[in-house]
Formats: sequence, structure tokens, C-alpha cells
Amino acid sequence: MKMFDLKGAMLSLNTPGIVSLLNSIEFYKGKSASIKKMKKVDDLIAIAKRSGTLASNGIGNVYIAEEREKSLFNRTSQPQTLQEHMVVGYLNALDLISEVYKYQTLDRSFITTLHYYIYKDYNPDFGGKYKDSQNYIQESMPDGSFRTIFVSAVPQDVVPLLDSLIWQFNECAKDEECNKLVLISAFMLDFMCIHPFNHGNGRVSRLLLHFLLKKYGYDIDDYFAIAYLMKQHLGEYIDAFEVSSTGWHDDENNYEAFVSFVLKRILEAYLKLDYIMEINSLDATCEEKVLKTINDSSTAISKTMILRILYSTSKVTIEKALAKLLKEGRVQLITKGRYSKYFRI
Repeated sequence: MKMFDLKGAMLSLNTPGIVSLLNSIEFYKGKSASIKKMKKVDDLIAIAKRSGTLASNGIGNVYIAEEREKSLFNRTSQPQTLQEHMVVGYLNALDLISEVYKYQTLDRSFITTLHYYIYKDYNPDFGGKYKDSQNYIQESMPDGSFRTIFVSAVPQDVVPLLDSLIWQFNECAKDEECNKLVLISAFMLDFMCIHPFNHGNGRVSRLLLHFLLKKYGYDIDDYFAIAYLMKQHLGEYIDAFEVSSTGWHDDENNYEAFVSFVLKRILEAYLKLDYIMEINSLDATCEEKVLKTINDSSTAISKTMILRILYSTSKVTIEKALAKLLKEGRVQLITKGRYSKYFRI
């Protein structure tokens, strides 16, 4: 059976690339400290929660109809399909984390509770139960087939492996030599390799990432969803997991590729938040802010993303600004319709 050595893994990851990422994260974490004083910050939190929930479920091939999103996220409608129950269950798990993260320890009971929350309103007998058959981590291919990336731990090893992993995590978290962000990222890989549930393991791993980041003082996921960025970089996500899980069963895997990927997404989230704070603090008109947002983007930017960045400005005001900029020929419309995108002239 797999023998964990998280402390040894942490020390081996003290590489120039990892250290550089950690230093940059700490710098931007410091810059973001004033976010709580920003105008309409609750709106920014709501946007991050929604985009993160949809992205995390999307990575697990769980999607809901766009016209149902608003009512489900505003809790004005009850979920009707399995997919809607999964999304609302994920939201409920996020709410639970917000309530308990300050005093809740990382333990097996809490992990199964998060899984239970995803499924409890649809199939409570399924939620929180460990797998009873072998499962596999697979990548869906363009032709509709699946490629097996990793064969997870066998069902009978789930409990002892989780107990060992959780104990080592909590011990390392007390050790000043173990960087918390590196530790959390490595834990996420090991959890995925164990794959303790029949379904929903990826979503639980991202809930655990959210929980552990908040618990150890990194609340970036509240303001810009890391799961959204992971979905944007899904190919890299899969590749990094595949590289770092190779040799896992024989205690010969190297965590660096996966840890580096997670740290890059955390840093990217801080950079996105830094930009959002900067542009919303400008002493400028909405039209000027919209134009800057489009000009600052290296690729065509969607109206959805413009609304997300300029979160403190109303949708109607932004749409008027976009219409005026188009009419004046100061930006160009690349894609029309619901998924309209804009690019600089």
C-alpha cells in the first residue's frame, strides 16, 4: 500500500520555480488586503462563487441550462434535475465551509460531509459513502472515447490511506519548514489519487482546496474563483496531474508539476483580483473603464468577462458604453449574440 512522506515531499519542492511562485503569491496577497473595503465587494464575492461553482461542476461534466442559473443561484427556484442538484449541493458545501472553516479541522468526517452535501438533496444514501468498486481517472477525447490517466487506490485501502494522508497533512501544517500552499497542493494530488468516492472526487478536491486556503489565510478563492481558472487551463490541469501521479502507487511520483500548476492558478487569481481592484478604483467614466478593459486584453474579451471585471457597474451601463464604443469605431465586435466578444482596434 502507498506510504506517504509529505514532509519529505515538501522539502524536495524547495526549487527556484516553486519559491518564485510562492514569493509572487505573498506579494499580491499583501496588495489584495484592502479588497474588503472596495465598493460592492459582496457582488464580487457572488460572481466568484457562481463562476467557481459552474466551473468546478463543468470540469466534472456537470452542466445546467443557462436560463436556470440565475434562479438557482438566487435560491428562488428548487433544483429539478440531477445536474441542478449537483450544482446547488456544491453551493451548499461552499456555504458550510464559510461557516466552519475557522474552527473545523481537516479530518475524514469533514471530507465525507462535503461529499454528502453535494448529493444529500438528490440521493442522501449515496452522499458521503466511500467507493465500493474500483474507479479510474479518465480524460474524455474529441471522438467521445475515454483515456485512462490513472488507476486509483482500491476500495479497501481508502480509509487507511485517507487516515495516513490526513494525519501527515495536519502534522506538516504545524511544521514551519512546510509551506502551507505547497502542502495544500500536494494534498490535493494525493486525495485525487486515492479517489475515495464512486463519483464527485474532483469536485470534493476543489472544495477542499477552497477550505484549506481559507483556513490558512488565503481567501483569494472568495474573490476570483480558482476553479474557473483551472477549467480555463483544463489541458494543463490534466497533464500536470498525469505527470505527478506517475509512480504514485510505488512511492516514486514527483509532485512538482501538479504543485506548480496549482500555485500558478492561485497566483493568476491574485493577479486577476489586483487588476479588478485597480480598474474599479480608477477615477474614470464607465466608457473609459470598458475601453481600457478591452484594450488591456491580449485576446478578444467576452461581455461576460467585462461584466465580471467591472463588477461594481451595472450591466445596463456597461452595455450602453459598449454600444457607444462600437458606434464610434473605438472597439470591434468579434462574435455576436449571447457570447459576444470584443477586441481593440
